[in-house]
Amino acid sequence: MLQRVSIVGLMVCGLFSMRAQLTPGALSFEAASVKPYKGPFRFSITGDPGTTDPGQISYLDVTLTDIILRAYDLRPYQIKGGPSWLDEERFDVVAKVPNGASKRDCSAMLQSLLADRFKLVVHRETQEGRTYSLVVDKRGPKLNAPTDGMAPEKATIAIDADGSTRLAANMQGRPVTVAGKGIFPMISNGMVALIANSQPISELAAVLARFMDGPVRDSTGLTGNYDFSLSFAVPDGMRMPGHTGECTTCTPAAEPPTSVFLALKEGLGLRLDASRGPIDVLIIDHAEKVPTEN
Repeated sequence: MLQRVSIVGLMVCGLFSMRAQLTPGALSFEAASVKPYKGPFRFSITGDPGTTDPGQISYLDVTLTDIILRAYDLRPYQIKGGPSWLDEERFDVVAKVPNGASKRDCSAMLQSLLADRFKLVVHRETQEGRTYSLVVDKRGPKLNAPTDGMAPEKATIAIDADGSTRLAANMQGRPVTVAGKGIFPMISNGMVALIANSQPISELAAVLARFMDGPVRDSTGLTGNYDFSLSFAVPDGMRMPGHTGECTTCTPAAEPPTSVFLALKEGLGLRLDASRGPIDVLIIDHAEKVPTEN
């Protein structure tokens, strides 16, 4: 049996029409509900000005880490410190977005909400950490010419129990068809699958940074757009949106899962070279496990 699927994506929201009268500290949702999650699994993050529900954000079955990542526009490797329950306790957050909202204001609103309901206290630091350069392997790239998002059959993928990918039904038995241009990550059974339609390698580097313990820089020199897909194991210890850890009901893999390094080299003819460098991080100084009343 395969674990749940989560589409990794970013949330955006709001700007007041009376913008000139407001300071960032004064920005707030018109109404917000924050409650401990008690229902069956249903991890989802929806709502923003670019969707069919621009007036409301809805985070269901999320961790505090999930919310912090979106409030501060961070990658998982940029969050440091804090109690272990940040990745364990789950919540439902539903908030009404002011009319005419922007991404920057939504970040300020989420930050205010975290400070108010969870008494979150944070500070920023620059620390030395691991960084990565995405380069072309010595045998050359293995990339397909772009289809401009017009061939959805090339974007139908599944992750089998042994970690391999196939163009078939998805992890829950339903067809997966990703139409349009973009890179679409999916997580299941401790594995990540990436589907790319007509995308530059710089976008691949940006998406890979979501699954690494440091930033990823595109140093390939490749300037075109490409179609590609690959799968790799979620790196040990990574904080993943909507991910709760080991799958206790999954079929054991016949072989060790493929690492991101091997998947890139064998599947795309690319390589990740590691080094050390400065990284901007957010330090969690304090957070309370039970949110204040709505």
